[in-house]
Amino acid sequence: MPTRGERQREALDELEATLRGEDEPIGFILVEGIRDVKALRFLGVIAPIDVCSHVGQAEYDIAASISVKTNSVLVLTDFDETGGAQAKRLTELLTAEGVQVQVGLRRKIGRLMGILGLKTVESIDNLVMKKD
Repeated sequence: MPTRGERQREALDELEATLRGEDEPIGFILVEGIRDVKALRFLGVIAPIDVCSHVGQAEYDIAASISVKTNSVLVLTDFDETGGAQAKRLTELLTAEGVQVQVGLRRKIGRLMGILGLKTVESIDNLVMKKD
């Protein structure tokens, strides 16, 4: 039976591979803030990333602008109550715009982050730095 540390190392490796699109391709990622973008780029994520916290821009406008850029998106808001509610709203708006939202992939990432004790996307890079 693997130790907690071994399970966490495996979860971190799987999380990194998942975010890089090694298992399932990711065409576009939508995150909460610029720190999330930096954390994902630190991991080697090359997919296009946009931020959903543009000042003065409504979520439905963000969904409409994303529908012009892509037909598939991973909504990667934080895995806390606020981020979960935002992901739900954005998913509904994006779906209404005809964009396929990778909900299953978000669930998988949430499960892996739970194993790692993380709730925020921006905290992933700190964990990776500790690993190396």
